[in-house]
This record gives sequence, structure tokens and C-alpha cells, in this order.
Amino acid sequence: MTTTLRSSLAFINIPSDDPARSRAFFEQLFGIDLVPSLWSEESYHAPISADGIDLDINVRHTPQESTTAFLAVADLDGAIRLATRSGGQVLWGPDELAIPKEDMNTVPELAEDTSGDSLGRAAVILEPGGSQIGLVELEEHAHEHFAFGKHQQPLTAHQTQVHQRSMQIAQERTGPR
Repeated sequence: MTTTLRSSLAFINIPSDDPARSRAFFEQLFGIDLVPSLWSEESYHAPISADGIDLDINVRHTPQESTTAFLAVADLDGAIRLATRSGGQVLWGPDELAIPKEDMNTVPELAEDTSGDSLGRAAVILEPGGSQIGLVELEEHAHEHFAFGKHQQPLTAHQTQVHQRSMQIAQERTGPR
């Protein structure tokens, strides 16, 4: 039996006080070419996985802003309600991830696939253990790039089997949750 998750990792955002220096660092470290993003402020991105995961480097907006994994969700407002009912706190958003119109025309592949000028809407949540997690509701045109929705692959049978066995061992040690 395989499992398809309700969310998938879309991108990892690394805030930086000096995006150009961070870009050079990660290009050297990972052997990738980070290209300027289609945002109004200095930022860079590159796909780092065939699973649809991007690495983003953006200007740090607050001193406490840390590296944040953004999970794609089908319903951002619903995910935020669930997160806050579960003890989470909204740190930022929800807000549009707007792409300037002048940049839409510079990437013909993007312009062909999109009906709007946004990647989607996002928010950052502080979970009860003190870590940040990002949630993003992607526009339809971004689903294929980030391997979300109908493009999302289920966990493999092996991954599911290992997870179920780990859960069984944990229950044998400590009892059911």
C-alpha cells in the first residue's frame, strides 16, 4: 500500500543579510547555478530535486527569520486554521507571492502556463516546539514545477512499509499513542 501525503515540500527558503554572498556560497557548496528570482527584491533560486523542490535565497526581513521549508497545501486558509487550532502561531501572511508583470514576459514558458501574476499565497507558522514552517497554496500553473496536486508522487511501497514497521516498533516499546 502506498500513501500520498496531503502536502509536499515545495521549496526551502534561506534568508540572508547578503544574498549575493549566500548565492556564491551555495553555488560552491552544491555545485548549482542559482539564478535571479522573479521578485522585486534581490533573491535567487534553483531546482534541487526532480521531486519539485527549489532552493531560494531571499533578503532577511527580520533578525529572527531562519531557514524555512515551505510545504505546498491545497487550502492555505484551512491549513492555517488547523495549525492555529493545534497550537501554532501565524508569524507572517497569508500573503501573495507576486511575480512582477514585467518579469512574466521574460520567461515565455511561465507566461504560457499561468493565468495570473502570482506563484500563490503563503504563510509562515511557528509550531508549538518553536520552529518555523512555511505553507504555500500554489497557483495551478506552479503545480507541475513543484510536483504537487496531480503531479505529486505517492510514497513508495518501501517508504510506507518502513514507516509502518517503525510505528509498530514504537508502539511495542511505549504503547499506543
